[in-house]
Amino acid sequence: MASRFTDFFQVKTREEVEAILIDSLKPLESETVPLPEANDRISAASLTAPESIPPFPRSTVDGYAVNSRDTFGASEGFPAMLKVSGAIPIGTLPTTPLKRGEAMEIPTGGALPQGADAVVMVEHTESPDPSIVEIYRPVSPLENVVQTGEDIREGAVVLEKGQKIRPQELGLLAALGITQVSVARKPTVGIISTGNEIVPAETSPLPGQVRDVNRFTLQGLVEQSGGEARFITLVPDDEKALKAACEAGLSNYDLLLLSGGSSVGVRDLTLKVLETFPGFSLLVHGVAVSPGKPTLVVKVGEKMVFGLPGHPVSTWVIAQLFVTRALHILLGARENSPLSWEKATLQGNIPSAQGREDFVRAKVEGKGKDKVVTPIFSKSGIISSLVAANALIRIPLNSEGVYKGEEVDILMLL
Repeated sequence: MASRFTDFFQVKTREEVEAILIDSLKPLESETVPLPEANDRISAASLTAPESIPPFPRSTVDGYAVNSRDTFGASEGFPAMLKVSGAIPIGTLPTTPLKRGEAMEIPTGGALPQGADAVVMVEHTESPDPSIVEIYRPVSPLENVVQTGEDIREGAVVLEKGQKIRPQELGLLAALGITQVSVARKPTVGIISTGNEIVPAETSPLPGQVRDVNRFTLQGLVEQSGGEARFITLVPDDEKALKAACEAGLSNYDLLLLSGGSSVGVRDLTLKVLETFPGFSLLVHGVAVSPGKPTLVVKVGEKMVFGLPGHPVSTWVIAQLFVTRALHILLGARENSPLSWEKATLQGNIPSAQGREDFVRAKVEGKGKDKVVTPIFSKSGIISSLVAANALIRIPLNSEGVYKGEEVDILMLL
């Protein structure tokens, strides 16, 4: 079989990679879950209100339900005097209509009786006798009243397909009696760490060895982005071991992430192994992004595989840019991108080189027009820079740098 390494490092821009992901992935199937389990999930279908909220006109204050015409001209000097014909207990529907010249005591949230169109706040009344109420301020029609369906009308769309479900939506659905929700199935993501120098985090490294960092940052990012991450194994630079790990990953997961197996070199076995699988298709090998240029994206049948750089910062940047986007597509989320782009004023100069899009770790402070961003300069293996950063400064593809005082694009980190 002819080698596909001739395509190695035919770099693609970030926008080109994003377009490839959109063209190559499709949303996963849906599943129905109980309402409490729908929090932070993506809706798989639009939902309409099966009833109106509120289902009856109700009071927004404690007071007296009245016909507003009976309060016309009321004042402290000349109060309107109405007969108290009863009281409306909370949680019940009044069965007796309100007549002209009458009032009924009503609590906040209580249902208005037929014949009432407004509520007088108790603070604007006095009751010299249990059967009489004096009203010292007129009310307009519908004053202190929420009408039937004023909150939600029956048939209105209350949840859109692809919408992220927040606690607010859970409450709304509960109010409508919706206790089962169709959501996108969480993508399952297998993670493989590679490299002779990588050892488990619980191990004391020997000289020349480093603990596996990327496994945990990738797991955390996947979970934070709506997926279910599982660590498959840590493999040395061995073709047989890597192929066995990839077979397990491709058989059991929707998406496969390999960390440390995309850099150029004699020990790079990732592409060599993946191209042996039936249905292999090379999508990306090399991106015009720094850090993270030696990034690999392939498909094996319907499964996508990312070969990520070994350096923790490079892996983190590429995962933020592309892995989260892939998860977003698999979830069928309605937003165009999971990334949050903002603007800020740069504090300091940052050199760059044409032909690549730089993403520089940074610290953002302030809000609105006072928002400033300070670059954090460090090498791609400096883990502490990830902890210090809350954003990435984007330097355009064909720019030779950005300067202090310029307004720059910033990507807020997940």
